[in-house]
Amino acid sequence: MAVGITLSTSDQVGATLLPILRERGFEETERPGALRRRGVYLIVVEEPIVPTGRYGVAGQPYPIDYDAAAETLGIEYYVIAYRHASKSGKPCLTVHASGNFGEALYGGRPRELQRVAARPMRSVFLRLREEPPEGYAVSLEATHHSPTGFRTPMFFAEIGSTEKQWRDEAAAEHLAAAILEGVASVEDVPAALGFGGGHYCPRFTELEAEMAFGHICPKYALDLLDEGLIQQMVERTVDGVELAILDRGMKGRHRRRIEEGWAWSLRGGDPGLQGFEAPLVALLPDALQQPLSQLLLEA
Repeated sequence: MAVGITLSTSDQVGATLLPILRERGFEETERPGALRRRGVYLIVVEEPIVPTGRYGVAGQPYPIDYDAAAETLGIEYYVIAYRHASKSGKPCLTVHASGNFGEALYGGRPRELQRVAARPMRSVFLRLREEPPEGYAVSLEATHHSPTGFRTPMFFAEIGSTEKQWRDEAAAEHLAAAILEGVASVEDVPAALGFGGGHYCPRFTELEAEMAFGHICPKYALDLLDEGLIQQMVERTVDGVELAILDRGMKGRHRRRIEEGWAWSLRGGDPGLQGFEAPLVALLPDALQQPLSQLLLEA
């Protein structure tokens, strides 16, 4: 099957990236807004994919029906090339799954997670870490904002955090190369979920060398978790979850809630989780110095 990259020309990262991708060989097809380079489609939209302000309506409805486009073009999953904004203004390159653990502040539906392809997301992330532009940090982010409701898996690959970086052609060149090289060489590593930690997931970012994180629920969203959301994290990480990681420093009530939801999932949850088996691993202070095989042995 093909891979899809999508961007919005109303997003400054998309506007910077589009001519770079054209230079890399993407050419127009018979379908308006769809370009192609071998087995990769580039879907170009004009409207924002994610709302520009809280409770904005852009992004729901979405600029196009991504499922219909995927069915027509044979697209397995999408990489959404987009801007990242933060108050810190620090230059960064990030990847993350999308979804809302609580309110739909930036599009999508409340308490709904989007399907994500964890292994391709990891592959793009690892390429981003290879000699990034000077001054740019590279990290995972926790699951946040829309889209939420498509059947076709997708994930974000972003440049942040201000207009200066969104217009930075060196950063856009690096992002383009990371996406194209990443989707072409996806490794079969264990798919994982993450619970706890900060929004930029420092411990999960380091563990990404050995596993592929799909959905990550950060510390600030743990109070919102219930069995249904944990099940969505499992089912909508489409690679097949093989383990979950609990970041250290988690409050007892949060850990108990996750353990109860995980036990419910292991018992089968609803029919969608029949046969699901995966360990729940709590990070110890020295966990990042241990290989994955040792973490699993101790689970």
